[in-house]
Amino acid sequence: MAVSDFAKARAEIEQREVALKNENALRQQLAQYRRMNLSFLILSFVLVSFGLIMLFSASLSSAYADAGDPLYYVRRQFIFTLAGLLAMLGIGQFLDVRLLNNFSFMLIAYALTTLLLAAVMFAGTEGEYGAVRWLKLGPITFQPSEFAKISVIYCLSSYFSFVRKMRAGGVWVLNDKVKDQRLEARLMITYPALALGLWLVLIVFQPHLSGAVIVFLLSLSIFFVARIPLKIWLSGLLQLLPWFLICVLLLVIAVPLARDGQSFFDFIGEKFQHVSQRFDTFNKPDEASADQIHQVKQSRYALGSGGLTGKGLGMGLQKSGFLPMVYNDYILSSIGEELGFIGTSAILLLFMAYFLVGAGIALNASGIFAPLLSWGAIFLITLQALLNIAVAAEIIPSTGISLPFFSYGGSANFFFLIAVGMILSVSRCAQREDPVLRQLLKRRDPQGHSDERKSAAGFK
Repeated sequence: MAVSDFAKARAEIEQREVALKNENALRQQLAQYRRMNLSFLILSFVLVSFGLIMLFSASLSSAYADAGDPLYYVRRQFIFTLAGLLAMLGIGQFLDVRLLNNFSFMLIAYALTTLLLAAVMFAGTEGEYGAVRWLKLGPITFQPSEFAKISVIYCLSSYFSFVRKMRAGGVWVLNDKVKDQRLEARLMITYPALALGLWLVLIVFQPHLSGAVIVFLLSLSIFFVARIPLKIWLSGLLQLLPWFLICVLLLVIAVPLARDGQSFFDFIGEKFQHVSQRFDTFNKPDEASADQIHQVKQSRYALGSGGLTGKGLGMGLQKSGFLPMVYNDYILSSIGEELGFIGTSAILLLFMAYFLVGAGIALNASGIFAPLLSWGAIFLITLQALLNIAVAAEIIPSTGISLPFFSYGGSANFFFLIAVGMILSVSRCAQREDPVLRQLLKRRDPQGHSDERKSAAGFK
């Protein structure tokens, strides 16, 4: 055989090898291919639709009294919800969430969140009890703390993925075992805790204690899901303790200088007086004034008067000025009055199913970033729902936490739908390979491929 014939044959086999490699890559992509999780998508639309209906019923009287328009609150909510649904479907269908796993993007998200939280202190809009939690950008008013809930999920997921990748690649690895454990503790516990601690301080001093509690619990859940060993936890917390003491000392010194000699403890007592009052009302209701227990008492009446099937949609009485903020923090009480035990149980079952399906998506996600991201998103929605339900059932003191997809609050529900979009994106493009599909795609002529590889090896 001429040399040219050998070269030609070798070129043909190399082309076959490239085609085979591309074919295998395509098979792998097909084995990982998913559509958006249909069950989770349907549950999302059910919760959003149910929430808009109940918001309209609960806000009917208040909207007419406040704005002369019975559709005032539900119309505003619908605009934010529609924007959120479009964003949710866009993220879920067209965005490969793995593209967000980028350290530079994470730094930008952290800087933007810090900037927004800090801006509240200087340009925020004041609300009840002197709380400054809102920023106004043109016609839109939103709470940066709601954005921080989404940001903490993304930043922690991206950060842990980045650290694991670097250490797996041999970067940030020390030869000394003890020193390497201390380094890992700093990377996995101390540094991210300090970074998030800044956000917690900014949120607490708005004051928005319930928002800070949610951000703290959300962060803690992601830390636990990241599978950090116990010895790393202990080492990281020990390294974090001096930083905590230094921060407290700086606050004790700085507050009197900024508050004309007012002590740190007097400042805390004044800033969180409403929180202390709510705990006292919850623990000692018999000693509280009629005004202090009015909202809790009316909520109890609303839930208790609904019975098994309720008074009927739109037929509730407590929303007619008796139960304050019935369309927000206490919307579950209105649902209980109008739809009864069956209606409130349906909401509990819906959120339970929502959590189970979302957690299943997180458990089946591949890599590090996607599981943490989807877990954080479903944990946020479920946690906030449980806390709101616990307030309505008088299990915990009143906290001002909204019920996702039901309570009035456009920006909060918009960010909840962004979180849903992240979960849908994970369900579509970041799931582990389907073993059954993988086996079906492997069906080919193994002898022919084997011969090709042998021939190519001979020429090489």
